[in-house]
Amino acid sequence: MERLRENPSLDSNELGSIHSSTLEILERTGVRVDEENALKLLKDAGATVDFKSRIVKIPRRLIEEVTKKARKNVTLCGRDPKHDVVLGEGKVHIMTESTGINVLDMDTGEVRTATKKDIEDSARLADALENINIYSIMVDALDYPEPIMSLEEIDAMFNNTTKHIDTGALGTEMSMDMIRMAAAVAGGFEELKKRPIIDFMQTPVSPLIHERKNTEGIIQCAKYEVPIIILNMAQAGGTAPMTLAGLMCVVNAEILSGMLIAYLVNPKVPLVYGTTSVVLNQRFSSGPSIFGLMEEALISSATAQLAKYYGFGCVTGAGFGAHTTTDSREVGFLAALSMVFPALMGADILYGVGLIDEAKTLAYEELVIGNEVAGMVFRGNRGFEVNEETLAKDVISKIGQGGNFLYEKHTLTHLAKEVFIPKIFDSPRLKDVLQTARAKAKEIMSTHRPEPLDKDVKEQLRSIIKEAQDRERKKHT
Repeated sequence: MERLRENPSLDSNELGSIHSSTLEILERTGVRVDEENALKLLKDAGATVDFKSRIVKIPRRLIEEVTKKARKNVTLCGRDPKHDVVLGEGKVHIMTESTGINVLDMDTGEVRTATKKDIEDSARLADALENINIYSIMVDALDYPEPIMSLEEIDAMFNNTTKHIDTGALGTEMSMDMIRMAAAVAGGFEELKKRPIIDFMQTPVSPLIHERKNTEGIIQCAKYEVPIIILNMAQAGGTAPMTLAGLMCVVNAEILSGMLIAYLVNPKVPLVYGTTSVVLNQRFSSGPSIFGLMEEALISSATAQLAKYYGFGCVTGAGFGAHTTTDSREVGFLAALSMVFPALMGADILYGVGLIDEAKTLAYEELVIGNEVAGMVFRGNRGFEVNEETLAKDVISKIGQGGNFLYEKHTLTHLAKEVFIPKIFDSPRLKDVLQTARAKAKEIMSTHRPEPLDKDVKEQLRSIIKEAQDRERKKHT
């Protein structure tokens, strides 16, 4: 019989083993860094740098310095302060999934290419959903050319939600344009430092590579103290070892080395630890699959524990709909299991609501369903109170043997506090759930209007985009 652990959490010795193994990997094997300025920073700090191969071997003292001294108190601010997200306080938050390329049309049921309007609509929908705390860029604005696509996406997000927004920054120029847009909305660069209304999610390339444009984004964000989420996306059995312990070593090495680059640029930059690593489907099957689902929950749980081990806030994958396809939505409800484990292990942000089909397709109703699932997770994470009132000794004594508590004031008083009451899942039939969620999404999108940006701020955003257009045009003339 297989020996069972008391719980899926890692003990202090296991966390220490992953940490020490990570230090050994970074010192002996190293990482590849494709950005010249970052290579120079690392060399000046004492790393061994081969400028030809771009391999950097990092002494453990540098990693230990960043884990001890980096800025860990992070508040991801909303345009409206009531939406501020404070990390490290034991509260779980939900962030939408990001960078899909398709949309499941609610009227036709057909899959089409994503546009800027879909960012506007999904941001407005997320703004109204009470359990969605952060809007990450859900789809690409594919109706715009790539050089300015990211800027049009920023414009769409800031104009349609007052919650904190998350995106990614690639390249020096584009990163600077995006930071300027955020500063325009915040009221200047100093105000942006005080109240960062945007963060940038920067992703290493597994295994053990920091690509040039991604690293340029890290450098720009660090200069202006814009929060950076170093988010690894390894695949166990593909771009990382098949063993979850080995995968966590790759995860840790990529995140900590990325944090080190940011820290060397500016020790004051707020840093967040994250992964959406998964298990590579070894069956090579097409269509929906829950292959590796439970292991992904364990990966996210371990990530939350490692982040707490170092004292960083964390983002973990919780792809509620990523395992589904347009015609196999029921699989997504099984995937909701992946949200529970990291929540119980203290993850700050669960990332991955609103996209289906391996996170390629935005489904508006999935965002509504994910909002309700998030409510269930919040309820489970809250536990229950034990005090004189909740022990209910008086009402138990009153009812006695064989009685019924249904009509007691105590029952009515505590019903809404004690029990999560679903709005979307009232019907057990999938068809009815999807229909109710679509109706809710349509209602919100047709009526909800977030607080608009001031006219002059809108004009500043358009001006920055025009400058970028003119700059790109000159490059090709």
